[in-house]
Amino acid sequence: MDQTLFALPILPDKTEAARAFLRDLEGERKGQYAASEQRLGLVKEVWAIQQGPQGALYVVYFAGDNIGRAFQQFAASQDDFDRWFKQQVLETTGADLNTPPPAPMSEILSDYEA
Repeated sequence: MDQTLFALPILPDKTEAARAFLRDLEGERKGQYAASEQRLGLVKEVWAIQQGPQGALYVVYFAGDNIGRAFQQFAASQDDFDRWFKQQVLETTGADLNTPPPAPMSEILSDYEA
């Protein structure tokens, strides 16, 4: 199982838009979200908002068979839901998810699982 996590700074004055985006994922778009995750081979994805001294951050965790491939497929996807998702992230963080990261997003150094 491949996994990664990362943080994305939320733009000033975009925290409420970020919360609305995450509410939509858990609400009216949950079925589309699940279909996208299945298409990408992801078995777990967690999005949280963390307040820090520099402002709000998304803290994100992914698990699946091949995270690198999932990011590449997502970046290239023209699926309506995936395009909406990428637009929400762009509007709230300025990060363009149409460009996959060049390397793993985190170096996981400790991982306990019962």
